[in-house]
Amino acid sequence: MVELRLLEQLTAFYTYGTLSEAAEKLHTSQPTLTRSMKQLEDELGVPLFVRTKNHLALNRTGIKAAEYARQVLLAGQDFEAKVRSYDRSLHTISIGFCAPIPQTVLTPIINHVFSGMTISADMGEDSLFEDHLKQGIYQLAVLHYKPEDPLFYSQKCGSEHLYISLTSGNPLSFYPEIHLKDLDGLPILLLSQIGFWSKIHREKTPNSRYLVQIEDDSFRELAVNSDYPIFSTDYFIRRGQTMPGRVNIPIADPECQAEYYLVCLASERKRFQPLFNQITEHTIQ
Repeated sequence: MVELRLLEQLTAFYTYGTLSEAAEKLHTSQPTLTRSMKQLEDELGVPLFVRTKNHLALNRTGIKAAEYARQVLLAGQDFEAKVRSYDRSLHTISIGFCAPIPQTVLTPIINHVFSGMTISADMGEDSLFEDHLKQGIYQLAVLHYKPEDPLFYSQKCGSEHLYISLTSGNPLSFYPEIHLKDLDGLPILLLSQIGFWSKIHREKTPNSRYLVQIEDDSFRELAVNSDYPIFSTDYFIRRGQTMPGRVNIPIADPECQAEYYLVCLASERKRFQPLFNQITEHTIQ
């Protein structure tokens, strides 16, 4: 069987075009690379090169061999990545969260159910989460929609309704409800890590200037001591976690009433069933 190092050297020669440049990129000598290419020809039993006095070039078979070699090397890299990913998955559960509240509510439950496992969490806009589950990057994800692909098993785990928090003197504070378009053009105070909500805000309020804060303490200090509108949700309002002197107005846009789904690959459902047994459609509310 041909050694992988010979395939690597062949693809390097194919990529860089000369023995000298390929040898430099591979941190080896030109004579060593020349001997390797001759060894590869001998092992395959076919000529791969056109040789002249001061020049070496791939013939048609050599070009095709280099293309095949590249495919073999990529497959080898994919093999290594998949093995490492699988081994990591035996000891680590990686989860993608689409918003902060699902992470806040579900993380303690996950830690309890899978005590002893390492829990790795990411948060962001969830358009790529399905692909990440298929690729093994995540073992679990929380989406703000129900996936239709039969490769997934999902269970509703709650909901959240977006509000805007306004100072009592703001003219919009007298409305029973508002739409995001009513906020367009206003400066708005915002936390940076809010998952899919960020995309919704910016699409519906393209003319607003967002004052983005990374730290929660800085955000709260500015919210308490300024008139800037801030977003809140029914999760905080139900728990009395509201800012003094502010009025919370529900936002009527359909996109601002999210339903959350805990998702895994259908083939992994048995593994995560103890977690799904702890989840109801009212876990996040």
